[in-house]
Amino acid sequence: MDSPEYSLLISLALIPVVFMLQMWVRHRRVRRRNESGDQEFDSLGATLISAIAEGLAVIGSLILIIWIMGAVLRYLFPVIFNAQ
Repeated sequence: MDSPEYSLLISLALIPVVFMLQMWVRHRRVRRRNESGDQEFDSLGATLISAIAEGLAVIGSLILIIWIMGAVLRYLFPVIFNAQ
């Protein structure tokens, strides 16, 4: 289960999750814009909840990107070094 091929498959399956998290954050930000282009919030609580939720989504997607790149490199490096 800890083979590089298995990690590569899991990481490739997580790429759409990263895109969906980023699209969710973007849609939330676009929905809050008013006519002048500023972001509007109803209350301080809504602002804090939104900032925390969007921050966690962005940090989570960055963690997934790092994990995906690590799995891809773990798969590619043994192939490159064994071919020489």
